[in-house]
Amino acid sequence: MKLSTKFSLFNAFSRVAILLLLVVGLPPVMSRLALLSTDQRLAQKKEKVLRLIRRNGISAFIEGGQSSYGSYNLLKEEFISLETIVPGPKIDVIEDSKRAVEDEIVEYRVLSYSFAQNGQNYLLEIGRSTGSIGETEHNFRRYALYLLLVGVALTTLADLAFFRYLLAPFYTIIRQRLRNSHYPPAFDFEPVATSTDDFRYLDESLREMMATIQASFSKERKFIADASHELLTPLAALQYRFDNMLADESLSEENQLRVVESQRTVHRLRTIIKSLLMISKIENDQFTRTETVSLAALVAELSEEVQDRLEARHLTLHQEMQPDFIVTNCNRGLLFTLLFNLVSNAIKYNREGGLIYVLGRPAPTGGGYVLEVRDTGQGISKAQLPQLFHRFDKGATADPDSYGLGLSIARTVADLHGIGIEVNSIEGLGTSFLLSFPPARR
Repeated sequence: MKLSTKFSLFNAFSRVAILLLLVVGLPPVMSRLALLSTDQRLAQKKEKVLRLIRRNGISAFIEGGQSSYGSYNLLKEEFISLETIVPGPKIDVIEDSKRAVEDEIVEYRVLSYSFAQNGQNYLLEIGRSTGSIGETEHNFRRYALYLLLVGVALTTLADLAFFRYLLAPFYTIIRQRLRNSHYPPAFDFEPVATSTDDFRYLDESLREMMATIQASFSKERKFIADASHELLTPLAALQYRFDNMLADESLSEENQLRVVESQRTVHRLRTIIKSLLMISKIENDQFTRTETVSLAALVAELSEEVQDRLEARHLTLHQEMQPDFIVTNCNRGLLFTLLFNLVSNAIKYNREGGLIYVLGRPAPTGGGYVLEVRDTGQGISKAQLPQLFHRFDKGATADPDSYGLGLSIARTVADLHGIGIEVNSIEGLGTSFLLSFPPARR
């Protein structure tokens, strides 16, 4: 799972946890807020009534001959009352109280306040029904919940956007430094722009490491190329001397056999050196890739090339390239070598009278092409598959003519052309190599 995904999930879960805690703790808080809001509203109304009394006199509420005043609104949600009382302790409280209104008991939050006016004591009561308080509380809860949900959503999106922005250099490092590091000479040493010290240190460390690897890689390639060139000359001289020795009629039959064996050894060395030289040239990008090749034509040419070897082992090669595929910006000779090595392996490790299939078909997605080379041979063990393309790795074969370089060359050619190569094998049933060609460039 990606780091950004983990971070987003953590943020989402943490906010959900916070939201649940708030939902649990919200009702008592909202109840308290609604109660405080109601008490504040009652206190404001009390001050308003007292201002009216001071300005207009008590007669504005209690007319002559009356001892009290009372008023309820239409829905009985609020009331106000004013009555004369006997002198006594000062009253200034807000509390819950039940009142009978038109044969109905209604619960109110009541403010009671006593005061003196013109030598007479009065009790002012202002009440609001607890039902309307509950409605206010409900509105508080609803709006608070909406605000919480919006806040969680906005902060989650903001965190995700910021985290993606923060990790952008990290993904650039992965894309430029790690995914494209299979070919050291193509490594991009341009520093990744970032203001994060950790990412800058990671980028610098990878660039330093790749510089060391690139230097070692270049030395290895130069050594292989130089050694191959230097070794071919003495081997050619040895071959020439052996040929002269065989031309000598006085040479005994026993010595002739020794010379022939020596010639075989020289031939094997020349083949290995030429293979290493080819790999070195490919890795040094010394082959031009400017040709356009028909895969169907290339496979037909290959079929003719190996026909004698097929007949010697009574093998049958089936080819089906429908439709054909045109490879652009390639090197025809290298592509032929790639296919030749795969078919050669299919011939070498096939059973007597077996089958070889070369099948081409459009890729399921992406517009590319898939070429399959399949045989009915002995197959390859699962343990051997990871090392199949390593140099000089001959696996379990005891074939003296195998140098363990054919598949390494095939992989090098495939990488040079951007061709994916995959192998599937079942012991005793056969092996299949899949070449995935990218879409043709126009």
